[in-house]
Formats: sequence, C-alpha cells, structure tokens
Amino acid sequence: MKKIITICALAILGISGHAQMKDVTVTLQPTASYNWFDKNTAIEDGVMYGGRIGFGFGEAIELRGIYEKSANLKNTVDGLNFFSSDFVNNFNSRNVQVERIGGEFKANIPTRGTFVPFFTFGGGVQNLKVDVAAVNAPSKELKSEQIYVHVGLGTQIKLGTRIFLNLEAKNTIFNMNPSSVLYQEGQDQTELENWLGDNSKSRMYNWSVLAGLQLYLGGRAPEEYSALDRAYKNKFSGGLGGFKLIFEPAGAFVNFDNDTNFADSYFLGGKVGFDLNNYIGIRGYYFQATKDEKLSFDWDDMAMYGGDFVAKLNVSRGLVPYITLGGGYLNVNENKYIGKDGLTAATSGYFAKGGLGLNIPLGRNFEVFGDASMMFTSERATADLQNSIAPDELKKHVMYSAGLRFQLGKKADDTDDILQKEIDKNVDAKTRAYQKRIDQLESELSDAYKNNDTKKAVEIIEEKKDLEKRIQTEEDSKAAPKEAKSIEKEATAKKAANESRVEMTPKELEDLIEKVIQGVDEDSRKPQSNDERMDRLERLLLEVNTGTYRGNLSPDMQQNASQKIIDKLNELDRKIDRNTDRIDNLNGSMQNQNQDKTTIITSGNQTPVTAPQVVQSTETKMVTDKDGNTSIKDETENKGVAKGTVVDEGFSIFTGIAVANEVALTVGVRGNYSFSNTPFKFMPDLYLAPGKDTGFGVNANVVVDFPVNKGVILTPYAGLGLGYNQAAGRSTFSPNLVIGTSFNLLGGKLFADYTAHNFVDIHRISIGYKLNL
Repeated sequence: MKKIITICALAILGISGHAQMKDVTVTLQPTASYNWFDKNTAIEDGVMYGGRIGFGFGEAIELRGIYEKSANLKNTVDGLNFFSSDFVNNFNSRNVQVERIGGEFKANIPTRGTFVPFFTFGGGVQNLKVDVAAVNAPSKELKSEQIYVHVGLGTQIKLGTRIFLNLEAKNTIFNMNPSSVLYQEGQDQTELENWLGDNSKSRMYNWSVLAGLQLYLGGRAPEEYSALDRAYKNKFSGGLGGFKLIFEPAGAFVNFDNDTNFADSYFLGGKVGFDLNNYIGIRGYYFQATKDEKLSFDWDDMAMYGGDFVAKLNVSRGLVPYITLGGGYLNVNENKYIGKDGLTAATSGYFAKGGLGLNIPLGRNFEVFGDASMMFTSERATADLQNSIAPDELKKHVMYSAGLRFQLGKKADDTDDILQKEIDKNVDAKTRAYQKRIDQLESELSDAYKNNDTKKAVEIIEEKKDLEKRIQTEEDSKAAPKEAKSIEKEATAKKAANESRVEMTPKELEDLIEKVIQGVDEDSRKPQSNDERMDRLERLLLEVNTGTYRGNLSPDMQQNASQKIIDKLNELDRKIDRNTDRIDNLNGSMQNQNQDKTTIITSGNQTPVTAPQVVQSTETKMVTDKDGNTSIKDETENKGVAKGTVVDEGFSIFTGIAVANEVALTVGVRGNYSFSNTPFKFMPDLYLAPGKDTGFGVNANVVVDFPVNKGVILTPYAGLGLGYNQAAGRSTFSPNLVIGTSFNLLGGKLFADYTAHNFVDIHRISIGYKLNL
C-alpha cells in the first residue's frame, strides 16, 4: 500500500510541468534510492546509489545508461514464515552486494511549468555477490547474474534552465533462485532444500523510490527559440519540418550464434514508419530470408518482423549517426526449415535488439542508410525471453542491414519569409506605440481648440507631425529596395520644392489664409474626410507660428491668423464628435437587431423549440453629405445557414499488414464521420486480406483526436470499437483498440494507425490517405 501511495503522489505532482532542452543533449544524473525487495529474495530492504548518463532527443525522449550499487545490504529469513526457530536462531546474516548495469528509455510529457511528469522503461544485468563461507572461515563469495527489466513513473522539478530534481517510483522485475542468497557452508541445508522444493516462485519484484539531480548539457531551452531559429534549424537539417512518413526498402544479413541451429542468412524486405520530429522516429519492419546464404528471390522458411525506436544523434544535412532499440518475432516453419548442418531443430521465438547506424542524405527526400545490431534470443522451452534468468542463457546474433530511405513531409518554412515577418512584426509594434500616442494627442488637441490655446495646439501638432513622419519611415523600411529608392527620391523632390518657396508680403499671406479657410468650406462638397480638411489647417497653423511665414507677420497679425484657423479647426472637431456619436448609436441598434431569435411553441407539455437562427450577411456603407454629416446605410442579403448533427468528412483508402498466427497483407476502405459539438469521430472500415486463404474484416470504431503543441503538424487519435476479423490465420468477433496519427497533405490527410483486435488476437498496422470529397 505504501508503494502505491508513493506512485500516486508522484503522478499528482506531475500534473503541470515545464519541458527541458530541445535539440540533442547529454544528460548526467547521480541517484540514490530506497528499495523494498521481494521477501522471497531473502534480501533486506535498503539503499542503493549510482548514476545515469545518456542522450536527450528534443524535449520528450531520452536514452540513458544506468549503474546502481547497494550499500550495506544483508540476507535475511525474516518474513518467510517457513523455517524452524532453531534454523532462524542459528542463521548467520551475511553481506549481500547488488550491482546493476543496464539502460533505459525515458519519456517526458512536454509541459510549461515547474513539474515535468515522465515514465521510464529499461533493463540490464543484475550481479549478486554473497559471502557463503562457514563461520570463522575465510571469506568465499558466491556470484550469480540475473536479467532484469524495470518500469517507473515520476516527475522532474525544475530548479534551473538546465538542472532538475527527479523523483521516481520504480518496479524492478527479475528471475532468480533464492538459494543463491541463503546458502551457507557448514550449515544444515535440509530446511533450506525443503523450502526451495515447496516454493515455486522465482520471479521477484523490487519496488523502490528514487531521487536524482539531472543536468542537461548542450541544446537550447524551448523559450529561447524564435520562429526564425526553428526555420533555419529545419532548413539545415534536411529541408523538412515536423512529422515525416518514412518508407525504407532494405536488405539484411544475420550472423546467427554458433550454439543455435539457425543458418546464417540474407533477408529482403523493408521498413515503414514515421519520424515525429528531427530527432526520433518509429519503424515497423518485415524481412523474409533467402536460401543458401545468397541474395535472391528464392525464399527460405524463416522470416522476422517487429518494430524499432530510432534516435538521431544530430540533425545536420551531412552524415547522421543514430541509435536503434526494438524487438520482434523470428518466425520459423519448424516442419520445413533446414538449418545449419542440415538439421530441422530450430524454433520460433521473440527477440530483442539494439544497435547503431548511419544516414547519408542524397537529397531532401532521399537517403541511404546502414546499421549493425545485436539480437538476443532464448532457447528455453517457452521459446521467449520472459523466463530467462542469467545472461549466459541468451543467444547472441549480429544483424547488418542497409537500404534506401524515402521520406514524405511538410517542407520547412521559408527563412526569407519568416525574416520579413519578424521585421514587419517589429515595425508594427513601433507603429502601434506611435499611433497610441497620436490618439492621446488628438484628444489633447481637441481641448486646445476649445480653449483657443494656440501655443498648446502648435506644440501638440508639432509632436503629432513628428510621430506621423516616424510611422511613415517605419512603413518605408518594410518596402522592397526599389520601392524605398522611389520613396526617397519623392521625399527629396518635396524638400527641394519647400526650400524654393518664395516669401510673401503680410497682405499676400493674409489673403492666402483667407483663401485656404474658404477653400476648406468649398471642398466640403467633395468626397474627402473631415480629418483631411483638419490636416490642411493644422499644417497652415504650424507655418504661421513656426515656419517660414512667421517672419512675415507682426505679432497681432500672427495672433489673428492663428485665431481664424483655430476657430475653423474647432468647428470641424465638433462635427467629427457628432458623427462619432451617431455611428456608435447606429452600431448599437444593429447589434440588438441581430440578436433576434424565433421560438416555436408546441401544443401539450412539450418543451418549446428554438429554431436555428438565420444568418444574414449585411453590407454597411458610410456616407458623408456636403455639410460633413455622416450617415449609415445597410444592405441586407438573406442567406440561410443549415446546421446538421452528422458531418461526412469523406472516405479513406488504406493498406497494411495483419499479424496473428501468420502475416497477411490488407487492403481496404474506411468512412469518416464527425458529430456536431462533440470530439468523437465514427470510422467504419472494410478490408480484404488476399492470399491463399483470403480473409476480411468489418469494424466500427469511434476515436477522439488529441491536439498537440502549436507548430506540430500531426494529429494523434485513439479510440475503441467492435468488429469481426478473419485474417492471418485467426478469426474473432471482439472489441478493438485503435491508436494512430494523421497530418494534412495535398488537400487530404495521410494517416498511420495500429489496431488491436480483441487486444491480443490480431494486430493490424494500416497506412492510408483520406480523400476530402
């Protein structure tokens, strides 16, 4: 119960989080853990310490090597409730040293907070050393090794940009013989032998809680990336960004362990899968052996299929090393396969594998690759890995593969476009700030007109004109070089024209002011705004008080001229205020009209039904009359909008494989239906499995999309369903589990998904395209 509470507490802590580094990083982590050993191991609970070192691939995935060693553990018979009091009293507790060396896969859930939830899965080799010497005899160590696997759940607590505190609850599982811990020389072994005879349990569960300080070296934090940074990174890492669909025709050669009856063989086949980003990907593969250790189309009675996790160690356009981890099934026709030395004793079984490889890009969508991997199988009676105890029970094989890689995905964003957008964004930010200040000045200027404060008005107009020039300069900086030169030439011509202006006498200037004011009144009949008229008067007011006209006027004439202009500006300002109020009132009236609904009242006790609202598109026109008064005219166009509950999103075609007792090719069609106001989608499908014994399947599945972070083009989905399936040597009418993902391509959607029929009976992998018709 204590262990379960610990796990739940760590899960709750991980509800909100903050993702760590992007790019490929090196991770370092010293650790300490407290362990509750299975009582049948005869090892007392205690502390282990160690460390982890590995690589991080973006924010979500890490691969790490593990080393752990115990501190002052002892063997014990407490809690076994089998041995006699005499045996317990004479039992001499000895030191037990536990040492673990292995690796693990760590998956973080990218979030944006203080906590980062994660889970781990890994395995390796456990070494046990026990002193079995008799009392008062020289020390004598008994050594044993076990294969272990572990799963964990935890959270990271952000302490800094590159340092996190890890808290994890973990369960380590291994098979062992308890006698390797309890045996002691010079002691009566009768009760121990009886206990071992009565105790059939050899699988042990070791629960633990772990704390560690994790440091990330290299990479950059997500918040340090701009859109331009991401575009350049994608551009120089293959030219494609985000999710990519991968096809890999390939060949392989397997050098089988000499202690097995498998004959070294060439294989032909391929891989299909997807890259989730520039660092990690998933592959499913199928290879068929050829006869006589030759490359040919003369097929042997042996095949292998399975899946791999792929992690790239860099993302450049040059040579890219990568790591693969995975496993699968080696399928042998035991009645027909002739192995080494002409014998037929080979058996099918599961295998695990891991290795290193190298990509060589030849184009944006085309690469060649090669890799080498170690494969591990077991030849126990159950022909699988789960009951193996010691590493020396495993058979080790070497697999070499090479092939061509074709990738299909979204083209990386154009860096020139993004650079221009960044410039435009900065310009727009400055422009908004300038415009906000201009709006404030407009209000202050209106007050100055009302108060006949010429000095204040002139100061405000000067600041306003300066801001307007700055806005124009910023807008000009967004223009193309050719347009910028044209603008500069025009500005130079205007400046020259202003400098060549002829000075006027006071009488001529007075006449000019009268003519401008009169011209503003006459121009009110022309289609121009009050703002344009006020702009002409404000420029004239500046010239009278600060420009070249000022030297031609006496103080009294300057005051009179300024007052005339202020009076006219005040008149236009009041007219603008009246028009603004009229427009606001009309807009409010139209909003109230658009809120009308129709309610249908039915007879009896039925609930009133609100009819769907008919949406009408309205075109609004603003008209200014000759006196500067503004009115609004509406032209409404009746266009009804129909609303439904089921939306047909088109159909899909797909192909793939079904795996059960055999492997079969599948080809089929799928419908796609969504429902209004719900996240659920209905996906019925029908497929055929052509071959010697043609199979088929009919399924009805309901799935839900799971949106991901902005900037990722894939859309994962998962769901459940029901169907009848007869394929790959199995038939079942049962529930289905569906997991997949899709992304937009050429007006439709490319998708890949996995369906488990009856969860374990038939496994189906499909890749297809949804047509939007």
